[in-house]
Amino acid sequence: MDSIKSIGEGDVLLRSTADSILTLTMNRPAKLNAMTWRMMRLLCEALEQAAADPGIGVVVLTGAGRGFCSGGDLRGERDPDDSVSERYANDPVLMSYEQRVVQLQRHTLGAVLLHELMKPTIAMIRGPVAGSGLCVAAACDFRIAAADAVFTTAFVHAARPGDFGGSYFLSRLVGQAKARELYMLGDKIDAQEALRIGLITKIVGADELEQETTKLAQQLARGPGAAYRYMKRALNAAETCSAREVQELEAAGMIRCSQTQDARELIKASKEDRRPLFKGY
Repeated sequence: MDSIKSIGEGDVLLRSTADSILTLTMNRPAKLNAMTWRMMRLLCEALEQAAADPGIGVVVLTGAGRGFCSGGDLRGERDPDDSVSERYANDPVLMSYEQRVVQLQRHTLGAVLLHELMKPTIAMIRGPVAGSGLCVAAACDFRIAAADAVFTTAFVHAARPGDFGGSYFLSRLVGQAKARELYMLGDKIDAQEALRIGLITKIVGADELEQETTKLAQQLARGPGAAYRYMKRALNAAETCSAREVQELEAAGMIRCSQTQDARELIKASKEDRRPLFKGY
């Protein structure tokens, strides 16, 4: 492993890099990695930095300990580095409805950033996956789950409609009818059912989770990064754009990728009868 970094001792989000793979670990194992305001903000910052870092080719999101993420813990610690939260923490009357909406939208942007990131993303999942945890997992390109994983939207049990873009991501993965069932009933489903409905990519044994996730991440990291960017651009557009608009994006992506160093390396490697060494540009 090349590096491991946390913002401070015992921080709520750990970052490690190895072979152009960035692993972000939600780090509140005693609380099943329930998200605090600080964790949400740090996740957004880490994803924004990853988007701009040419040395990062793949992002893996996971949780410390026996769970992935049990949802939000907004009654927990305040974020001392968030001036808005700190300013109004002891006098919520001073914060208007509009200000609260903006604050929540800003802190829960992590799932959207995962979705929009023009690099492959993987959720490595074990144990409980609930609420906001399910939303960020659903926003990733791949979800590798241990057999002990259990999934629930959980929002209805808190008399809340949900956030983190989960309505969008779950509808995209499992369809509108199943997403409504998951949201309005709030039932728990196991890994086998999650695989059946298309919520996860693959189930592996608990002792194989890290190995299988690393294997996939390394495969993606060795791939053509430039092509991945244009793939995600077209796939994301396909969710809202017309067939003609997507076809135009694909044509532009095909021509652009044919001009990259990766394309030249592919031709050279073919002539030399070896595996190509892509650079991502």
